[in-house]
Amino acid sequence: MKKIKLTALAAAVAIGAVVPTGVSAKVDLLKNDDIRVYAHTAIEIEKMIERDDPAADGKTTDKFDNEVEFGVGAEFDKYWEAYFEMEIDNLKDTSNFRVDSKNKGSIEITSAWVNYEKDNVGALVGVFRKDLAGGTRIWFREHMVGGRLQYQLSDLVGLEVGTGTIDEEGDDFSEDRQLTWATTTVGNAYGTLGLYQDRQNGSEGTGTNPAADDSFGDLYNVALGWEGKLGEISTQVEFNQNFGEADTGEKFKGYAAYAEFSTKLGAHKPRLLLAYGSGDDDLTDNDVGEFRAARADTTFTKMMIDEGYIENITSTGVGGVGDGQDGIGNVTLLQVGNTFKVNDVWRADVSATYLALSEENANGDNYLGTELNWSNRWTLPTTANVRLYLDLGYMFSADAFGPDDVWIIEPGVRVVF
Repeated sequence: MKKIKLTALAAAVAIGAVVPTGVSAKVDLLKNDDIRVYAHTAIEIEKMIERDDPAADGKTTDKFDNEVEFGVGAEFDKYWEAYFEMEIDNLKDTSNFRVDSKNKGSIEITSAWVNYEKDNVGALVGVFRKDLAGGTRIWFREHMVGGRLQYQLSDLVGLEVGTGTIDEEGDDFSEDRQLTWATTTVGNAYGTLGLYQDRQNGSEGTGTNPAADDSFGDLYNVALGWEGKLGEISTQVEFNQNFGEADTGEKFKGYAAYAEFSTKLGAHKPRLLLAYGSGDDDLTDNDVGEFRAARADTTFTKMMIDEGYIENITSTGVGGVGDGQDGIGNVTLLQVGNTFKVNDVWRADVSATYLALSEENANGDNYLGTELNWSNRWTLPTTANVRLYLDLGYMFSADAFGPDDVWIIEPGVRVVF
């Protein structure tokens, strides 16, 4: 998926919260027995005031993110559906601090796909962002250009295979990455074997970190998981194991796991989340012990993981974290939270998350701090297509992260036509 350049390219800004920001709607343009044509249009205006750098000289940034989405789709002949969506994004940093190519604007084709489903067979090709059948929440989730095939062997067993190209910043296709996977689902359990590759064949950016290095080799990953209910408790557990070889000759041996438990108690849904990503306990050996994600979309916490504040860590050494990190490599976290309905208009989520390095840094520190998040969503009673939101976060920084606390204030409004 190549982006159409306006000025410089803008990175997509993820709104990570347990309470979703998006209001989605399809407006029928044409509907009869043979075909349905629908459209989706949304405008989102967001303000972000944050301090994301725990260093003593860290500054406050002030940004606007104005977004327009337009999509049109069609369902026809019972089994076919096609959809196209583009997004215009204009991100502006009003403080002029760290203004670079990521703080400009872009036009991005976020969807352009054709899907076929009949009986026990499914096929999807184009530009899409669909969860793999096997989940892999902490290893991969991202837009791609590619295709996938699904086949349901029985009511219990399903198969999925696919391959796709994942866009990197810039217009050079040689910088893109390739993801290939195969998944088996058995009831509520799943297993996925994935291969994430660069297309560089060695370059100046050779390393072992897919999030930061141009050339990193062949990163394989096996994910095993289960999602279902244990009595009244909704449960999801997953284990990931890296293997393969980096272009540097080092072996990928990192691993990660998480478990999430939640239940309904009236208007409340309390949860407990545990996640662990291995770190590298010896930088001098020939192994990459830190867990490497292909392209994760982990929204466990608003600031440290989703917005990537953890990249601004001030300490280095064995227990450091990778530049460009978009996963939970070398991170251990424990979260308690609650999603609840205040009234018919207002929904909210609160959480407290303990974060630590899985391996101590060179100073013997591993406690990163405790992050507090409060997310709010208001759906206006006059129409279901207008939503106001306010996300607040504060991180009490500890020695392994930095000397100063970090925080975020993010109000916004989303209107769907």
